[in-house]
Amino acid sequence: MSGPTFTDWTPGYGPGGGQWRGWDSERKDALRRRLEDEIERRRTMWACNKRGCDGSPHGEFISRHARWNQLPPADLPRMVRDPKQPVPVEVNLPWLEWLIMAGRGWGKTRTGAEFVKWRIFNGGRGHRVALIGRTAADVRDTMIEGESGLLSVFKLSERPEYQPSKRRVVFHNGAMAYCYSSDEPDQLRGPQHHSGWVDELATFGNLDKVISNYRLGMRLGRSPRVAVTTTPRPRKEIREMRHSPTTVVTGGTTYENLANLAPVFHDQVVRKYEGTRLGRQELQGEYLEDVEGALWTLDLIDQHRADLDRVKPFIRRMEIVVAIDPAVSYGGDETGIVIVGKLEDEGFVLADKSGHFSPHDWARTAIMAATSWGAGYIVAEKNQGGEMVQATLQSAGLPRGVRYRPVTASKGKRLRAEPISTLYERGLIHHVGVFASLEDQMTTWTPDDKVSPDRLDALVWACSHLFYRSRGMADVA
Repeated sequence: MSGPTFTDWTPGYGPGGGQWRGWDSERKDALRRRLEDEIERRRTMWACNKRGCDGSPHGEFISRHARWNQLPPADLPRMVRDPKQPVPVEVNLPWLEWLIMAGRGWGKTRTGAEFVKWRIFNGGRGHRVALIGRTAADVRDTMIEGESGLLSVFKLSERPEYQPSKRRVVFHNGAMAYCYSSDEPDQLRGPQHHSGWVDELATFGNLDKVISNYRLGMRLGRSPRVAVTTTPRPRKEIREMRHSPTTVVTGGTTYENLANLAPVFHDQVVRKYEGTRLGRQELQGEYLEDVEGALWTLDLIDQHRADLDRVKPFIRRMEIVVAIDPAVSYGGDETGIVIVGKLEDEGFVLADKSGHFSPHDWARTAIMAATSWGAGYIVAEKNQGGEMVQATLQSAGLPRGVRYRPVTASKGKRLRAEPISTLYERGLIHHVGVFASLEDQMTTWTPDDKVSPDRLDALVWACSHLFYRSRGMADVA
């Protein structure tokens, strides 16, 4: 009997160790290459034939791989809803765009990269692909070089060559992928392609121009195809794409891919947004239409959202206020506590400390916020409790250097909120981070609602104090 046996065992080398030690370097290198190639093959395995597969390991797929809804859809008859028609209609057209609207962490980037790989292998030499991202940096850092990007889905021996100076990726079979960004939509004028991958379309500037330009360029081959991966946002162009007869829509939630995500993502992100309107969009992947009558939209807030690391160096120079909208009764409504800063002509929503508190607890929370953020004022509506608010703050230890300013609600909530909404529309107020519960109230509250928007009220008082105090509008608003 030939080959390594257990009798060849040598301490430290395992079964067959004796023979391995006797191999020449060429033979060892050959085996090492075979092992590395097998590891790479298994790492990049993606599509299986199991019907309705959830991506769990099975058979030769020893690691997690594509779920059934991460594979390109077939050209089958499908129902399309035209908003102008009372009932959906059946269409039997080849699809042009595969619109993947799913929650954060669903696997959109990996799916888009695998789509390009599939098209490249089927297209062969001369196949041209458009890679379109929000910015050139997003195309490079996420779509190409990212952990789930285009380079990662190929075995090392087959990995394409990324040529950043030429804005292209060259594949081993002669296919090419070209890089474009929404910042320069006119780059898409003229070039023509067989395939495309558009990532995070809902965040694009120049959205209408980008879509029309890349569609006009999809004119090579018998069946041009585009994968559009995005978190859903209520943009007019995306609404139109959803209802197009040449679009196939795939949805999905963050929860489908939790097994591939770090545990801290679930603890820090998923739990924070669960049960909120923002969570329905970002986690559940729901396409949420704007609420008619609301003064804010998530898109408006997102356009001017700021990062804490970039804002932090300027916080000391800000005029900061803590605003309180006290609950009428303990255990009922929340007490709104929002911290806002102003630097020159711009406002920054820094924190939302709202919650269900006893009077003493909301006073302590507001004072701690004022101390930690360096606020000069605490403002609160005095209609709900009169002098009680000031007395509660003083009993909780209102520090010297922090002044209390009562404000009186003499107008309806909408009239008070409209000037602040206008500041958002002018791009003058930025949310430093994400405040899911506050943003829920901002984007869903209408004058017909009977529930008091405590967090929104506190935000309005804070912004009124910072932006309109000099005009005599903050004390009575």
